Amino acid sequence: MRFQIKQNTINHIALIQLVDIELGVTIDILTKGALLNSWLLRQGGESHQFIMGNAVNASNEFESQGFRSAKMSPFVCRLYKGQYKHLDTTYTMDRFYMGEHAIHGIMYDADFIVKATEATEHHAAVILVHHYLGSDKGYPFPFTMQVKWILEKNNTISVQTTVINEADVPIPIVDGWHPYFTLGESIDHCSLQFSSTGKMEYDSDLLPTGSMIADDRFSKGLKLGSLQLDDGYELAAENSSCTLQNEQFILKINPSSLYPYLQLYTPPDRNSIAIENLSGAPNAFNNKMGLHIVKPQENIIFETSYQVVVK
Repeated sequence: MRFQIKQNTINHIALIQLVDIELGVTIDILTKGALLNSWLLRQGGESHQFIMGNAVNASNEFESQGFRSAKMSPFVCRLYKGQYKHLDTTYTMDRFYMGEHAIHGIMYDADFIVKATEATEHHAAVILVHHYLGSDKGYPFPFTMQVKWILEKNNTISVQTTVINEADVPIPIVDGWHPYFTLGESIDHCSLQFSSTGKMEYDSDLLPTGSMIADDRFSKGLKLGSLQLDDGYELAAENSSCTLQNEQFILKINPSSLYPYLQLYTPPDRNSIAIENLSGAPNAFNNKMGLHIVKPQENIIFETSYQVVVK
């Protein structure tokens, strides 16, 4: 068959490889965090990597390495002092804090199990599941998270996240991903394009103030050059796609309507750029921007896809 699945265990973490033999594409999915850790294209004797991943044998350094590819849930980016009010009760998160604010949720290092795999002539897929039991006192609401990764033809990856509320009360949910993309050279030489209704105004702690700033620099594509980004945008409803490209490759990102926000971050080494699809804004548990309330036994499904095209 054109598509295959390989499984291995490294440092007690299961590694699932989805392989397109014909095109020469292999993606690595880790059960630790259900994250995409590698996206490799081998063609014409050359190898091209499109994801800045993590050393599997150094998972204790994950936070200090920038949460590469992390699943952000049940909140994204920063949560003001790790606190929020829900159903007339104030909660304070146990982890993880950068300065005085909690960041990136509690699922980024969760241990998922492999529920199912499938390989056909058309795609390879893996379904990962984690049952969160409410262990963080700041989020004592149990839920089940299912993440399905699919490698398809034309060097396309899709990912679907399903959150099922297992609590007996409605729960607040915000979801997102934190991938660092690379096109094989400094991002200074790359151009970024997307349409938005504006940039979220952030305070000095990178928390939204509630105001929007007009910013259409990326609407027709902008070469990044030395531009430094740590900014969040509300995507245009009629076109939520995002494109990163250089002279050799085009990366196309197509989120569903439940990912209406886009966070961008350029790390100091300029070797990659974090392009983060978010269902809600940073601090959404407090500012309610994009916040979803999921009723008991109901679910919510978030989807996005990525494709790299060779020019």
